[in-house]
Amino acid sequence: MEDKDNNTEVTKLEDEMKQVLQNRKDDYEYSRDIMYAAAERLQDILDSAVTLAQESEHPRAIEVATNTANALGDVAAKMMEHHLRLEKLNNPKGDKAEVTNNNVNVKLNTKDLLELLGRE
Repeated sequence: MEDKDNNTEVTKLEDEMKQVLQNRKDDYEYSRDIMYAAAERLQDILDSAVTLAQESEHPRAIEVATNTANALGDVAAKMMEHHLRLEKLNNPKGDKAEVTNNNVNVKLNTKDLLELLGRE
């Protein structure tokens, strides 16, 4: 009788674990979809902001374009962080190949951005 109770408990725990893993996968996919949608919208906004900055050469328009580019970069970085966290949850011992992140942070001032816009 005790073996049957243990088997029932093990089966129940396995079912709960499967549900936790499924929830994790669903949450990952949902948040990934949201981040992709945000990145696509920011890309559209960036395209418009750059066009406006090129046409007007107004410092505020250039600042908005720069800030939008930085926000888009932040979303991309968050997507990578999100992915790495999921990998860490799925493989806490880190048995897979190493991950190398090469991040480049670019800070432009108004003069530099105007110079870049003038080249196109």
